[in-house]
Amino acid sequence: MCGLTGWLSPRGEVDAEALARMREAMAHRGPDGAGQWVSADRRVGLAHRRLSIVDLSPEADQPMWDALGEVVVVYNGEIYNHVELRRDLVELGFSFRTSHSDTEVLVVGYRAWGLEGLLRRLNGAFAFALLDRAADRLFLVRDRVGIKPLYVARAGADLLFASEAKALFASGRIRAQLDRESFVHYLGFRSVPAPGTLFEGVECLEPGGLIELDQAGRELRRASWWDPLGDARTPPKTEAQAADRLEELLRSAVDLRMRADVPVGLFLSGGVDSAWLLGRMAATSERLNTFTVHYPGHDSYDESSDAAELARRAGSAHHPVPVSARAYGDSLAEVAWFQDEPIAAPVCPSVYFLAQAARSAGVPVALAGEGADELFVGYRSWIRLRDLQRWDDRLPDLPGRWLRRGAAALAGALLPETAPQREILRRAAAGQPLFWGGALDFGQDACERLLGPAVGRPAASTFERVVRPLRDRFLERGDPADLTGWMSYADLRFRLPQLMLPRLDKMGLAFSVEGRVPYLDHRVVELVMGLPPAWRAATGGVGKPLLKRVMCRSLPRAFVYRQKRGFQAPVAEWKEGELGGRWGPLLIEFARRTALFEPAALERLLARSADRLWFNLANFALWYCTFVENVLPESLDGLRAARGFAGAREGVHVA
Repeated sequence: MCGLTGWLSPRGEVDAEALARMREAMAHRGPDGAGQWVSADRRVGLAHRRLSIVDLSPEADQPMWDALGEVVVVYNGEIYNHVELRRDLVELGFSFRTSHSDTEVLVVGYRAWGLEGLLRRLNGAFAFALLDRAADRLFLVRDRVGIKPLYVARAGADLLFASEAKALFASGRIRAQLDRESFVHYLGFRSVPAPGTLFEGVECLEPGGLIELDQAGRELRRASWWDPLGDARTPPKTEAQAADRLEELLRSAVDLRMRADVPVGLFLSGGVDSAWLLGRMAATSERLNTFTVHYPGHDSYDESSDAAELARRAGSAHHPVPVSARAYGDSLAEVAWFQDEPIAAPVCPSVYFLAQAARSAGVPVALAGEGADELFVGYRSWIRLRDLQRWDDRLPDLPGRWLRRGAAALAGALLPETAPQREILRRAAAGQPLFWGGALDFGQDACERLLGPAVGRPAASTFERVVRPLRDRFLERGDPADLTGWMSYADLRFRLPQLMLPRLDKMGLAFSVEGRVPYLDHRVVELVMGLPPAWRAATGGVGKPLLKRVMCRSLPRAFVYRQKRGFQAPVAEWKEGELGGRWGPLLIEFARRTALFEPAALERLLARSADRLWFNLANFALWYCTFVENVLPESLDGLRAARGFAGAREGVHVA
């Protein structure tokens, strides 16, 4: 994985030094090389930091041109099927200058098939900028599921873009400011739905998104080139055939993601998703490294013994990664900086330490199990909410309306304002879908009480601004009665690309470690989203029934069907100790100084025992101090230099 950035200036004002600063703001994403190109008329500039994973030679550096010197690309990611695509292109008569660079497949494939034809053939995780000088077109593209990020902002007539928002601010043309409407969404969902960000005036390209521009800076097209339902496949005839096809695709997905010219490892929990990945990886690789985080003294969160046993049986070199409350707290400022946008997932620091361990072990690529629960419905909370929605839908109109309002009023009187049940009942009383996504922190009532005068009341409700458009897109292609289909679709379009996948991408690349997610291979997604609801946990109380059917072919049935634990961090418990004592007073001071939070509501929240919500607020406060107020960067001085980025291969070109 790498970091890309670029600058489109219709008036010919690309600043090569500023472009280099933008590139170097993401040095952690690519310690192995740096390249830059600025057109002679200074209307376009492209820059890149390289993490060498496939074809380690200098010939594979970026920006990369086609043989005619007309098409140039900078890209972040991996094209897993580049071997097959290269073979197809050679058969069509095209030649290659590199031995096996996946980047060159993009420029040659574009010449052969055009953009849409190229995109349809790609299997990978990617975001790229491709300039066709002859056609006067610049394309910005994000992969189907949104595994790789791409940020875009306007600075007057100019357009700037980058793999991380911090690179945009390094240009000196854009100032980091809080988007107050997105702030409300962050509190509720732990992240911000694309194309919004917490930075005012900065967009994040949507998953499966495409922007087409000319060199005059005119946006000619903005489109979604892929959709989980719109591209769903016709299902096999029987559930048994579906299981066979799923196993075939999952095996292929893992095998493709094992392709690298460097060691490949696995972030291993004690659960079934990563256990199945480990089994497949061990079948095709003689040497594996596995990494498992654990929290000494917190047995209920500890899967390290199970993971160690799985690793022993697979013959993997296993690396347990202990994380203490002190180490966790000490990491939060760096974590907030690397997050770029705040991601209120308490396991972000845990992934940060996993990546640190992987890099120390000389393993710059790690597979992970993200996406399995969202795609196959693996959360017990989803199943409970699905059944509650089904019951709610059956209520007669008039008595049902009274019952919902009464239940919501009773919950408002008896339950804490941050209780999830209170928010669910409020949605029922409002006639809204009960499921808005797999992440729920602060509901509407809690937000209204927590927000300070500097934010004010949002112009539109979160439902109208975020959920309804997503729901409408689902209903264009999906069945309203397919409740689990809606759940998977919502998380594929929002929670995964804006919360869980950035968590892996940004925490991994803090230490120049590339994360790969086989369960989100687009072929797997298209198969599963096209299956009948009954095969996707639409009934019954067992999560991931189809996936578990496949897993039982290689894992013990008792292991596959045991109770799910989940990947969590003990932040609720740590709140009562060192971390709470450290962060509580700081949050109160932050609220009084910025007026972003209501101090009295914040004090009530902090007084509650065993509550993980403080992380959401502490994470935001650190982000705000670092990016908006610019008062913490001195604590991060020397961060990249200490990681050894100064020795990267560099090339700067003007043409």
